Amino acid sequence: MLKKLMKYEWKTIRNVLLVINAFTVFSTILGVIAMHNLAFGKNTGEPFPNLVAVLLFMVYYATIIGVSFAMTVYIAVRFYRNLYTDEGYLMHTLPVTSRQLVLSKLIVHSGCLMLTTALIYISVCSLIVPFIISLENEFASFSQMASALLEECRDIFGLSVPRLLLCTITTLGISTISGVLSIYCSVSLGQMFRKHKIMGSILCYIAILCLIQTLSTILLMPQMISSMSGGRLNMEIYFKSVFLTTGVISMFLGIIFYLVTLHLMSKKLNLD
Repeated sequence: MLKKLMKYEWKTIRNVLLVINAFTVFSTILGVIAMHNLAFGKNTGEPFPNLVAVLLFMVYYATIIGVSFAMTVYIAVRFYRNLYTDEGYLMHTLPVTSRQLVLSKLIVHSGCLMLTTALIYISVCSLIVPFIISLENEFASFSQMASALLEECRDIFGLSVPRLLLCTITTLGISTISGVLSIYCSVSLGQMFRKHKIMGSILCYIAILCLIQTLSTILLMPQMISSMSGGRLNMEIYFKSVFLTTGVISMFLGIIFYLVTLHLMSKKLNLD
């Protein structure tokens, strides 16, 4: 039954996912054009092309922020409407458990959000290419330039590129799942309010974000201080601790969010 729920959820969300990611691709094209003009047209002495490039880059930045926000809002609205409005009467009468309802949405929503985030990362990296190419006169070939960049990355983070990618993907995956669960938890807590349930969900989400930020700061600040050497931050030690701490915090909070959501949906369901 879990597979059927996931299939139904995917059919509902896929068109929205396609539209949102289409905006990412379109804005990336604008951003690449802007970066290309800024990188190669800086010596032309013509202010108008540079002004257009800046405007295109502003559109790109606003679109990327909007895409992330839109995906988050859609996940929250979808979870709320499907499980806590009139649709919820039908969903909760199906021969499935609350755990299956939550997991089916969690798997699909987390996968969609990770795909959107990955496209944003690729988009940002594609904008750096014009500046990399603009350094071509400092290197004999593009391969040497790429090797130099990879070596610099290894020196900064203290990890090989494959290990760095693995750590980044793992941390991103755990953080994304925890983030989706925080949305579910906020919506579920909001249903405990007698009136203004949507506002209650928003307030709960803001409170959870503040909690996450405070907890992260408290745990990461001592590690930043311990990573200081001779008045300078040891980036290798610091980033390794960031990956570990972020993953542990996200996993711990994700479990709490999941248990709270499941408890409220199973024991304190309120569809009034």
